[in-house]
Amino acid sequence: MKSINYEHAAQRRTFVGVVYSRGSKEIKETILDSLDDRFSKLHREGRIHIHDLEAYGQTYNCLTPNILQSFPFESFKNYSDFRKTFELFNYYKSIIVGLGNEQSGGIGIANFDEEVEILYTKLNIAKKDENLQFLRECIDSFLKWINEARDRCGQVQYYVTLNLGLATGEISRFVTSSVLTCFKVSDYIRPNIIFKLKNGINHRKEDKNYDLFQLAMDCTCKKMIPTYFLSDSSHNLTVDPFKIALMGCRSKVYQNLHGEDTTIGRANIVYNTINLPRIALEINKENSSLSKNEKVRLFKINWEEIAEVVKDLLFDRFYKTCELDVDDLTCNLQNNLMIKDLSKVDSLEEVFKNGTLSIGFIGLSETIELLTGEKFFASEENHEIAIDIVRTMKETIDNYRKKYNMNFSLLGTSGEFISGRFPSVDKKFFSHPLIDKEFYTNSFHVDVDSLLNPFDKLKYEGPFHKFSNGGCISYVEFQSAPLNNVEAISELIEFAIKSDVNYLGFNFPMDFCKDCGTTGTFDNCGKCGSTNILRIRRVSGYLEDADFFTPGKKAEVAHRKPNI
Repeated sequence: MKSINYEHAAQRRTFVGVVYSRGSKEIKETILDSLDDRFSKLHREGRIHIHDLEAYGQTYNCLTPNILQSFPFESFKNYSDFRKTFELFNYYKSIIVGLGNEQSGGIGIANFDEEVEILYTKLNIAKKDENLQFLRECIDSFLKWINEARDRCGQVQYYVTLNLGLATGEISRFVTSSVLTCFKVSDYIRPNIIFKLKNGINHRKEDKNYDLFQLAMDCTCKKMIPTYFLSDSSHNLTVDPFKIALMGCRSKVYQNLHGEDTTIGRANIVYNTINLPRIALEINKENSSLSKNEKVRLFKINWEEIAEVVKDLLFDRFYKTCELDVDDLTCNLQNNLMIKDLSKVDSLEEVFKNGTLSIGFIGLSETIELLTGEKFFASEENHEIAIDIVRTMKETIDNYRKKYNMNFSLLGTSGEFISGRFPSVDKKFFSHPLIDKEFYTNSFHVDVDSLLNPFDKLKYEGPFHKFSNGGCISYVEFQSAPLNNVEAISELIEFAIKSDVNYLGFNFPMDFCKDCGTTGTFDNCGKCGSTNILRIRRVSGYLEDADFFTPGKKAEVAHRKPNI
């Protein structure tokens, strides 16, 4: 099974999964054949990627559900405190399963700690020691279920992200502590957990939740999770941190032209990604004698031409999705999870217009090298060229936003599948060492083998975050787990905030001996000599078994070097 090339690392081979995958492949081809040639041609030629193609016109992408809006308190009224707690997490599971079956992307909980406390209080569960102990056990069981359940499409884990860290109530703090502690001492690699960092709440020693921040960093040292939403970066200072949340894959839904600026109850509806290196490869082939400034100017023109088509494609998909009946979104309809009650709208457009339409990009690093002959971190001039390109893309998308009164955004795409797909297609038309390495670098990241020290990496990537309002992340790669080195994590978080980073994660190889349980970084277990090793690495925001990575991500991991 490990030799099979899956489209993402969360897949495993099952009978139901095989049936789904074969059907999905046929549906994708049928949809491509039905699209306007302008759209299908760009996808087939590898100039763009239409994500979740089998879901085109059938559903939206990802959602941060409003759990509190219509929680069924009445059905809990005759339960004991223990059963109320137990059924509370059963409700969360039912929402995750329901959404997993009616949308194509992930599920984010915006303030898991605060939300559980509100529910716990409104359910009148007594704050007794035995009840709190049972709450912790239910939290651990919930994490275990998310980690192990591979029910979606008969083969895939649910993409769940828990955002937490801000709420200061007694139960909220207990929830955050329980999540982090249970995750730290377990072998879980899911869900993704995001710690929201904010001055006055958890960032400074005098803040009430500073101890939870310390616990979060200790967990990160051992497990790579949690990652960090940096509320004190300059472009996040005007954002209410309780009203924003991220998906583990980096999606960010916040600004809203049609209602309140919030993530809660809102979705990313549709998104596509543009292959930046492809544009640069074509410029070099057809205009090799041009100066780098002329190449950059031509690149912007050619990107905008593709973006115009992608914009039309997003509209086509958006309006086809709006033609669905509200009954097609059963979980949302029954539980009232979106920003507007589906049972009270005349059409889904009233709801979906509150969501985002994202244009993504991948391979900025390769693009700058192709256009200038050097890495974008090789000189301040090249760095400014790279920033200028991303700024220009953002300006174009902002113009779409104003012109069409729709929530367009720019996404720094993670590119698990397309990191390998794009160069494999480009290889048919071009020959270049940047293609031969078999993957393109995520979004605006510096090369994974740059060997930059972590501070320089964050310094070079930081300026791109404010432009990538549809979501982005920066990572620091360690040679091995920092284990108890909380000081190193803290120092890098502080530098990331100063560098205007929006969302930050830490990577390191994490190996686990399946025979004796030893963890570390090794080919053979140093304790028992076993070669039966589970190798966990981060891919596209989530931790996964490296044996199941897509070809592009396997190539990327092979090239990864620590930031030292």
